[in-house]
Order: sequence, then structure tokens, then C-alpha cells
Amino acid sequence: MGGVRQGFRKLGNDTNQMKTHHQITRRRFAGGLLQAAILTATAPNLIPLRVLAGDHTPSKKIQLGHIGVGGQGTNLLNNFQNVDTAITAAICDPFRQRREAAGKLVAERRQLVPKLYNDFRELLADPGIDAVVIATPDHWHVPIGLAAVRAGKDVYIEKPLGHSLAQNRAMLEACTKHSKIFQYGTQQRSEEILKRGVELVLNGYIGELQRLEVWAPAGAGGGSLAEIPVPEGLDYDLYIGPAPLRPCSKDRITSSGSWFCSDYALGFIAGWGAHPLDIAIWGMDSDTQGPVAFRGTGNFPTPEALFNTCATWDVAAKFHDGVTMRFMSADIAKPVVSTYRGDSWEGNGTTFFGSQGWISLGRETYAASNPAWFKLNPCAGQKRVRYHNKYYQSFVDSVRDRTPSVAPIQDALRSDALSHLSLMAIKTGQEVVWNPHRYQIQSPDGLNHQMSIPIRGDWKQS
Repeated sequence: MGGVRQGFRKLGNDTNQMKTHHQITRRRFAGGLLQAAILTATAPNLIPLRVLAGDHTPSKKIQLGHIGVGGQGTNLLNNFQNVDTAITAAICDPFRQRREAAGKLVAERRQLVPKLYNDFRELLADPGIDAVVIATPDHWHVPIGLAAVRAGKDVYIEKPLGHSLAQNRAMLEACTKHSKIFQYGTQQRSEEILKRGVELVLNGYIGELQRLEVWAPAGAGGGSLAEIPVPEGLDYDLYIGPAPLRPCSKDRITSSGSWFCSDYALGFIAGWGAHPLDIAIWGMDSDTQGPVAFRGTGNFPTPEALFNTCATWDVAAKFHDGVTMRFMSADIAKPVVSTYRGDSWEGNGTTFFGSQGWISLGRETYAASNPAWFKLNPCAGQKRVRYHNKYYQSFVDSVRDRTPSVAPIQDALRSDALSHLSLMAIKTGQEVVWNPHRYQIQSPDGLNHQMSIPIRGDWKQS
């Protein structure tokens, strides 16, 4: 198609020369809890470690604890070994074999031996740990994050955020109360071309924003419920934690189990949707202006199996300022998006449509109604996003310097709410109206009780 130019690239993992932009012109949303939290989070009440006495000197390396070292957790562990200003001092995982393998990885990469823990509470009790990297199954993200900030640690938390809207609010309040750095696991924010595309939108190159299309990979059904003995080396009760305690099965203790079982996750509508939804809220603030209405349909292919989350979805959101958004699984999105992106289709992305053109951003490709826009670096205009092309270095820098992260808790709260509310609209078959200022469901009022979920044991969410 004549108006499409595509670019193919690998997702950057701290391989480019460092470049930071500290000027922030993001429009912030006002009202109630979120306004107060933002003002608190951005106020100059964080004392840089480099100006404190004792151990907190300029030469001190940030001491990291890694909680959860499965597939993604090990990826993060590897990436943080490239950050010279931090060291992995401790590792925690209820799978003994995983934590031991992770300990060997650090010993080989950095010639030091981290402490190994089965229980994250023991790691958090270590006063020498400055910050933790949380890459557990989804349902553990916020309970461990809350315990961490209350223990005085800064947090890097993998996406998605919470297993409920109430958990998300609790995480925001805790980070604000304790003045702790939070960085979300949305590493696409360190892709320079995505930053460039978002700034084109913010500076009016597509004219007035009118609508968005957002899509992410579909989920999956299936999964065995057949009971098996708990594998040797796994603390199963701790692994399940705040979720219902059910018999161990071979699929329950896999990555797919943590992604597609509703005991632990919302499914890919949140787990993968977090990435393109994050780009959406990076480039607009329509979700913060007033009530947002959601309607949607979805498919739960195997509701009686282990993998019982929504696998495909099609949700329409209407924002208070008139901007609309269509949020889809990739199977539904492909024929829609291909009408303007042609051969540059990929299975996840965010498209901004304005009165004078469009810009479409994905993890591997990008396109626009005017391809020449992407040659502008920087584009004209004053609006800039906070950016750092070394994502893991940026977290360590924020911990050391007490500066806001490139993916703060406020943005995590916004994008994750879009997933939760989309799923509520699908499950109820009704229009769900959200009031972001009050952080509550405006209608149907009866849905507000679903903002919280039952918690097993003493894993408090607020």
C-alpha cells in the first residue's frame, strides 16, 4: 500500500547507546485518589542514595533481589547482569531447581554467589536489598509487590499488574505512601521507534486523535486437571499462595498454567494486552478525562478445563472526550488491521487514528499514512515522553537517583484497568461504565464487588 512503510527490528534489550530524555510533558489526569497519588509520587521528597551517608555512596552498587526465576524471570535476571551499577544479591523461587540454576547463572556471569531463598519473605527481611525484580505468576505480582514496598524495597514488577482492580489500587497507594520507585515490565518503552511514534501523535502530526485500534495475541484453551504428585523440590503451597489450593497437575505448574488459568491470571487479554495497551496510554490520556464505557464479546473455549480464561475478544471502549478504542485479539484484528497495514501486519500493535492521518506501532514493525514522519528525529513540537533506551539500567538509575521510572505505577494502573474492565464487559454482556476519578464502576453498580477477589490465607491486598 502506497502510504505504508514498514520497519523490521529486534526488540532492544539494552544494546543501544544510552540516551535519556528527562523532560516530561505527559498530560496528567486529575481528581481524587489518582491525582493525589501522582502529586505525591512526583514531589521532590525522594532523597537520592548518592547523597545519603554510610553505605549509600556514589560507588555503591544497587543490591537486587530476584523473586521468580522461571522463563521470564530468568530473562530478566540475564538482562540485569548487564547493568554494571547493580548486582544480584539474592534469588527466590519456590522451585529449588530454578533458584539453584539462577544462582549458578549469576556466579558464572558476575563471579559472585547470591543468597538463595525459598520464601520471598526471608529475602525481603534482608536490610541489604535495595530493590526487587518480581517475575512470578500473575496472581503473585501485587501481593509480593506490596510486601516489598512495605519492607522498604523499590520494585520492578512484570506485567500484568494485579489480579483485581483492588490490588492495583493498593499497589498505587503503597508506592505513594512509602515513596518507592516502581517500574512496570513494559520494556517496549525502550524501543526508540515506538517513542518516536508516540511523540508524533502527541505533537499533532495525525491531527486531533479520534480513535485507536489495539490488538494482542489470542489465548489458549485446554490444560490437564489430572492430579500428579507434587514434584520434588517444589514448595507447592507457597507457589499457589493467595490463590485457591487445588490438586497439582502437570499443566498447573507451567507457564501456560500461570497465563491461562483464571485462578492465577486474566489470560492474554491482560498478560499480552498489557504491551499494546501501554503504548496506547503512552500516547493519549482519554482514559483519564471522565467515565469510560466498555462493551465486548469474547470466547472461553474450555471453561471446564484448566485453561479457562478468555482466549479471543473484541471490545469497544468509548472515552469521555469522544475518542474510541477497539481492543481485539489478533485473530479478530488481522483482517481489520491488514486493510491499512497490508503486508506489515504483526500479531500485536497499537494504531492511532487522527483527523489528518494515522500511525501504527508494533513490536517488530511500524507504519503510517505518511511514512516520512518516522524520519523526523526529533519531530517538531514540545511534547516529549520520559525515555531511556536501556530499560533495565533505567530502573537501577531510578533506584539510585530517586527519580521517576520510565514506566511508573500510575501508567501501569491505567493500562491494566483497561484489561480488567474489558473482561468485565465480556463476562456480563453489559455495558460497563468506569469512573477513573473515583476509581470505581459507575454502572452496573453491582459490579463493584468484583473489584476484589477472595484471597487464601494471610496475603493481604490492602
